[in-house]
Amino acid sequence: MGTGAEKVKNLLQTARIQIQQGERKEALETYRKALKLDPENHQIMDRISIVEREIAAMEKFNKTRYSRAHSAGRNISSSGFVDDCIKRSDEAFEADDAVRALQELERAKRHDPENDLVKKKIAFVERSIKVKGFADLIRSSLISGDPKSAIENIRRVFDVAPGASVIDELLQLIENYKGSVAAAVTAAPVVDTVQKKKKKVVAVQPARTPAETPSKKKEEKKEKKKEKKPVIAASGKASADGQKKMFMIIGVVIVLVLVVFGALKIFGGKEPEPEIIVDVPAVPFTETIVILGASDIGVTFDGVNVNEGLPGVFILSDTVFTQRDIIVSAPGFETLSWNPVFEEGQVSTDTLYLDSIGTSLIQVTFAYEMPEGEDDPGPEAVSYMVDGEIIEGNTDSIPTGEHVFQAVLTGYRTMPESVLVINPVDLIQTLNILASEQSQITMQLAAATPGNAIFFIDGERVATGRRMTQVLPFGSYYLQVQMEGRQEFGITITLGEDGYSRTVTLEEIIETGQLMVGPEPWSDVYVDGQHVGTTPFGGVELDPGTYSVRLSNPDFQDDTHTVTITAGETSAIQFNAVAVDTPDDIPPDTVAVEPVEDLPISSPFPIQQTAPVVPSQARARGDLHGYVTLSVLVGTDGSVQSVSVVSDPLGLGCGQAAVDAVRNWIFSPAMQGEQPVEVTTTVSVRFDIE
Repeated sequence: MGTGAEKVKNLLQTARIQIQQGERKEALETYRKALKLDPENHQIMDRISIVEREIAAMEKFNKTRYSRAHSAGRNISSSGFVDDCIKRSDEAFEADDAVRALQELERAKRHDPENDLVKKKIAFVERSIKVKGFADLIRSSLISGDPKSAIENIRRVFDVAPGASVIDELLQLIENYKGSVAAAVTAAPVVDTVQKKKKKVVAVQPARTPAETPSKKKEEKKEKKKEKKPVIAASGKASADGQKKMFMIIGVVIVLVLVVFGALKIFGGKEPEPEIIVDVPAVPFTETIVILGASDIGVTFDGVNVNEGLPGVFILSDTVFTQRDIIVSAPGFETLSWNPVFEEGQVSTDTLYLDSIGTSLIQVTFAYEMPEGEDDPGPEAVSYMVDGEIIEGNTDSIPTGEHVFQAVLTGYRTMPESVLVINPVDLIQTLNILASEQSQITMQLAAATPGNAIFFIDGERVATGRRMTQVLPFGSYYLQVQMEGRQEFGITITLGEDGYSRTVTLEEIIETGQLMVGPEPWSDVYVDGQHVGTTPFGGVELDPGTYSVRLSNPDFQDDTHTVTITAGETSAIQFNAVAVDTPDDIPPDTVAVEPVEDLPISSPFPIQQTAPVVPSQARARGDLHGYVTLSVLVGTDGSVQSVSVVSDPLGLGCGQAAVDAVRNWIFSPAMQGEQPVEVTTTVSVRFDIE
């Protein structure tokens, strides 16, 4: 591999680390440097485009953060809450953040479902989001040379919002599109039809935004009356002649069909065959979800995990057009959930920015449950505590995050319940009142575990979801938490007066292993005869089993290895580079031998890793996620000679814990030709502490 390719590889690795540390602007500059060295690399271009969108979204988010921040006050009235939501929605819409505007209106609707103003605003914002999504698809289709798709989406825009101002702009883009004569002929009648339909729409007007006034509407109507420009300008004499010929041909075909049909009727043709009804398969919808500002994102679609394509991009597609359930979550961020109904053939895109936990304000309503057989003292006798403070009544306004709830009734025992509120949706929380010989078991899934689990006590299924609470007599119990595709959690507890509460993280079951191949010298990698890539690359995932791996480079003899892959583990091999024999007719002294010191040095990579021990300070703090970056000196035998901290944004002892873990790592050493060498490399150690 040349020095240029090595520089590109190092730059890409640096950019990935910068992204992991949240340094997107620095990563963007690094990607641009890599693109200068490799201008035709489409993967780098895609990464630049994604990072630019992320930076733009984050800047927009920061500019409007003040308008989205919720106060942590208590006992807000329903009408005041709705008014605040509408105000924040209007500000977000003016800042071109339609998704945030819709979220605020949905919160207002939950508090006041019959509010007509909220309903109208929701309809207007939803229509605006759809129109914007279609407009983006139209522009993308024209850029990629697909005018037919662009025209179909213009029709959809017209169906959604006939008076949308963006239609004129999109039609102008079609006019200016420099396609082939055939594309122009096909597009012209369709666009003309849309334009004519649009001109006929007079009474139908787009929903009025708060900023619009009647005088402004009148001015817009006057301007529309003045518009008399043609829809499609002639793209040249050849295009006009082509259209005329096309229309003449269609006319001749229609006349011939009518003549033949009339002749059949006159001369007694056969009776028409019975109509054959063909069962046409449904056209699936396609929903693309782009999530910005978060990592380790989980998306579930009707409870099934969706695989991530490009970073932060999830594509949903199906032929079931009933109400669906979508949930988006990420560690440290609020969960978004909604229940759309997709139409056949619908193509849409939603770009979302997740809020950090603690951003949104929700209303929690408390209820209580008495021990079995006990008389109900009435709601006035029960008091409720939130985070150690008595509240007035049974409702309270709280920010998302970890909270402690408790019901208090004189003469009875109660257990404080720790609840992680990550969904910005109003909550109804039922708290248990306990008898003298009872206690409570509470278990919930960590935010890093997406989806729902099944909870068991002594082998009996007691709950399904993300949280389980059970009141039981003192004693010993076996608790289990199960989820498809993740490792089961099980523990035996002794339930006493203090109860039992735990947040559970279920690790994903890894069913494949990974094969890593040393980057130097470069080689084509064949697994059981099938080409799987060219080094340097990030390895290949394989099912457990034994494989024959062949490494091929024209300057060296093929190198074959037998590798056993184990699920969840990484196996590494190195190219044993043996030079191809020199032909007999070439004198040995004419073969140039490059000095070893001039050969490029490959990067070392870990083949055996030890996870860090979570420091007590960090565990006590909780909800800590990120990377510690270390500088590691790797010896010629692959052992770690020294380690130092380069960056430790987490603190709380995480840096030292990472150092202690990496000291025990084993690397495939760096190679210079056939000689292992001692080099310094950079590694990142991730911490996810709930």
